[in-house]
Amino acid sequence: MNQDIHEHAGGDTWRVRIHSPASGRVIGSGVLLDDRTVLTCAHVVAREAVALVDFPELVAGVRTPATALPEHWIAPHRERGDIALLTLDRPCADSAPAPLLRAAPSLGTRVEMCGYPESVNNGEGAAFQARVSRKFGERVQLTLEGGAHLPRHGCSGGPVMDMNTPSRVLGITVTGFHDDQAPEPLSLAYMIPVDTITKYLRKVSPGGRPGVPPGIASRASADQPVEVSYATRLAAWLRGENRSPVYVTEIVRDGIRDRTLQRALALADRELSPTAPESLSGQPTATVPPVGSLDLAVNAADLTADEIAGQVAERINVTGPESGRAREWLRRDRLTATIALLGVNRCADRADLLAFCGELAEQGCRLLLVFDGAGSRPRQDVADRLALRHRLGQLPGRLAALGSRAGKLNEAAERLAGVRRQDEAVARLWETLAGIRLAHDRTGEPAPERFAAPLSRLEERARGVERALAAEESAADLLFARRRAAREQFETYQLLAAQHGQTEDIALAVGREYGEARRALYGRYEPEAAGDALAAYVDAVRRALGWPPLPRADASREGHGGNDGAADGRDT
Repeated sequence: MNQDIHEHAGGDTWRVRIHSPASGRVIGSGVLLDDRTVLTCAHVVAREAVALVDFPELVAGVRTPATALPEHWIAPHRERGDIALLTLDRPCADSAPAPLLRAAPSLGTRVEMCGYPESVNNGEGAAFQARVSRKFGERVQLTLEGGAHLPRHGCSGGPVMDMNTPSRVLGITVTGFHDDQAPEPLSLAYMIPVDTITKYLRKVSPGGRPGVPPGIASRASADQPVEVSYATRLAAWLRGENRSPVYVTEIVRDGIRDRTLQRALALADRELSPTAPESLSGQPTATVPPVGSLDLAVNAADLTADEIAGQVAERINVTGPESGRAREWLRRDRLTATIALLGVNRCADRADLLAFCGELAEQGCRLLLVFDGAGSRPRQDVADRLALRHRLGQLPGRLAALGSRAGKLNEAAERLAGVRRQDEAVARLWETLAGIRLAHDRTGEPAPERFAAPLSRLEERARGVERALAAEESAADLLFARRRAAREQFETYQLLAAQHGQTEDIALAVGREYGEARRALYGRYEPEAAGDALAAYVDAVRRALGWPPLPRADASREGHGGNDGAADGRDT
């Protein structure tokens, strides 16, 4: 008898838990696409294999057999594929489909990963918060936020959701990784974004704006004509090898450069790039940009800057309470999008569009500006102006990071003699930047060369402060390590004195030296004075115990060595 799964209990009823039919244990998670179809990872359920699924957000949900569809089972291959569709033996009538969303969130964007690992809450469901930390490739890397558990067995195939209300599904979890050998332990996870899923599974119909919409470029293929030198330059820029944040180019529509550009856009897009990259093996490797290296392409013809801003905001999943204010939303956060604007010379208001491009560049975007028609390309100063805005936008974050490091160094300087503060140097950098910023804004459309030299000098000064901070941080690390070794020696002799008889007599005999050594080691640390005080205390304890004195090199060793690892600045 064909029985529907029903009785809605609230929550995301499209969430799926997948069990082994043999053991009943949880082996993965998934999301419901329609009343009969579940999306998960291929490594969760083998090709054509049967699993049992249930819907934890439905009351009295029974386990239903589901079969991996062979034509929609994409095997894992290095960092590609690993996607599967399962079909349910009976429909889930009372569950809405998962709200899949194409999006290209900026680095640092917070997301939530959900799944059903048995090791957490007995498989009743767990959520892990993370941030987007790398975007190249078919998969997106996520760094787990402090204290979050690493997604584990049972999470694969579960949704990765944005933090909006209501939330949407940006992709599915594919794997996790923990590196405890890194300088700081690092927990990473990876998601397969909706764009990649759509490339492999044409049956999936998500919401959201495609990275490269129809009409801008067709799906990349091996037989497309290419201008090799031009394709190589485009690919290098998309890879980030060309460090300029702005690439301005000119094409003639339907010419070979136009087709070469379309090929580059398609190859850089997750949804249009080939499912089998080896199909391009006959093409020069240098002409192939990385998958995922382009976030959005927009045909700017006849569009206003505000309309284009709306497309950018939609693509990177930046929303606000009111429509028509996308430019304002985009100014709120640092952006890491790589955006291609085609037909710049055919937009509704070129001056306003270039002003908007300046805003994007200052927020951190990389821009590929394409002008249509022979002789349409503007003067080089357009690229120079935008590159200048990008540099201006990078500096506040850079100086803020220096300020944070200087603040930690100040804390170390309070406890360690000889560590020099750097906060005044950072403050002077901020003052200089404020002056350049004010002069730039008052000028309107300044000639790039007027500000290039002052910016270069400021950047060089910032590099100098970075070097000074690094030197002082290294000195502080060494001093913390020396102090830690000295404290260990001090505490060892305290224990020796306490473990031997006549403790009161020893305390009287070494009281003065004990007090001086303790003040030197637990107050503001000055290495030479602390070394002398510790050596005097060691000698006093040994005399009181009737032991011979240590050779002076050993007795004062704490002042010159004992480095047992870098301190983190939190030593007290």
